[in-house]
Amino acid sequence: MRSHLTRLHGTPHTTTPRGRPLRTAATSPGRFQTAGQTRRCCACGNPTELFPRADHRLIALHPAELATALIPEDCRWHLSAGIAHPSGDGSPWCRIPHQLVCPRRTDSSRSRPHLDALRLRLALRTRRLIDTGLLTPALHPPTPPSTTPARPVVRVLLNLYLASTPLEDIRCIAQRPPRPPCGQRILDAGFPAGTWRLLPVGHQTNRGQSPPPMAVYDLDRLDPVQQLRWRAQHCPDHVAVLVELDHTEWQVFDPLLHADHIHTQLPRPSRRPCQGT
Repeated sequence: MRSHLTRLHGTPHTTTPRGRPLRTAATSPGRFQTAGQTRRCCACGNPTELFPRADHRLIALHPAELATALIPEDCRWHLSAGIAHPSGDGSPWCRIPHQLVCPRRTDSSRSRPHLDALRLRLALRTRRLIDTGLLTPALHPPTPPSTTPARPVVRVLLNLYLASTPLEDIRCIAQRPPRPPCGQRILDAGFPAGTWRLLPVGHQTNRGQSPPPMAVYDLDRLDPVQQLRWRAQHCPDHVAVLVELDHTEWQVFDPLLHADHIHTQLPRPSRRPCQGT
């Protein structure tokens, strides 16, 4: 039998937790909510807190306060009388929406150093939940076939990299001082090209459940010199050299951080561009 209690401001309370955000009763003399409803993100498994906004919609906030000085102004939220409001309130601490740091939903193409560090910690926690079987990653819905993804995943020298632009738009970064970078296309019709293949995403739960394979532009069948040229982001007119990854536009592919760029269908064959711009 449930035991009913009453808070000081008149909100009825039961010992059985309710599966909805905390609200006040219509007959309550006080209109203040005591706290947000703690839940776990269905995408990454990390805890969030649900609060109503001024327009009566709900927003999931990261449960911890962060230093206002380290958070971009357009990412700050504050709480007032249990209501979440955008922007800061002048205090040295603020809250941020969970979506900004969710490792399964965030667009990582927009770099924010302090948020990226927090997102990495949450991604490691998500990976532990998946590895221990406490979280089953949601299957990515099939994406409609296209000529080429906006940011394709490329396999070079047995490593997966995320490109910053479509394959046809990747340009040579070789420099001839004092001239600007070369700018020629890397994908050249006069040289062997890679092959679109469906490859495993790379993470699996201990229950044996794996996400569907993703479309990867595979250069594995090319000779090492050509693969090194792609890795260095050089056109055929420049010698393939070993270049630090920081000097290129490649990103090491991570299935959690780059989930938005996973495509589960092979793109339609497209005509390769001619040499030059």
